[in-house]
Amino acid sequence: MQEVELYYIKKKYPVFVTYLNASKKDLKDINNNIIKYREDNPKSNDSNVKAWHSTYNTHEQTDSFDSINQKIVHECNEIINDFNDTKVRYEITNMWLNMYEKGDHTVNHCHNALGNYYSCCYYTDVEENCSPIKFPPKLDIIPKNDMLIIFGGHVYHEVPPTSGKRTLISINFFNIDESLGIKRFDVPLKLKYS
Repeated sequence: MQEVELYYIKKKYPVFVTYLNASKKDLKDINNNIIKYREDNPKSNDSNVKAWHSTYNTHEQTDSFDSINQKIVHECNEIINDFNDTKVRYEITNMWLNMYEKGDHTVNHCHNALGNYYSCCYYTDVEENCSPIKFPPKLDIIPKNDMLIIFGGHVYHEVPPTSGKRTLISINFFNIDESLGIKRFDVPLKLKYS
């Protein structure tokens, strides 16, 4: 597992930051796939994201992102299970692509209504002057290329209008109860280090 930075919102909701150590070539290939996907699907999804973004089931519409999605899922599973001292398997509920340009932003929101335990953002192409992802009330994280940010699906977050581009993959996860072999959406987030 990579080194992980741990932050807390309101002293109880964890936010994890790490890197996947993708090569520049890998990041370029991912970005080229995102650009091609956008060219083939120019209409943006309509949501609280006020930037071009694909539909929430992009992982079901193309296999172009399977390799990076598998790496993201693997890293998220390791980090979350290590933190919670569990052996739960998390799988993708939703996956979408985002391309922010100057002035684009995202309204404050959370993903809990979708029944997700965790969400993440994986940044593939960001400029130095891009906006941070903000977790009210006080946590701002400036994205960097290859950065993976993991947080609970119930955690509110937003992106103020950006001056620089920021391209990323967003994923929501649900957990699979491995011992029973069923999907479980009714178990509250367990925080080992509260």
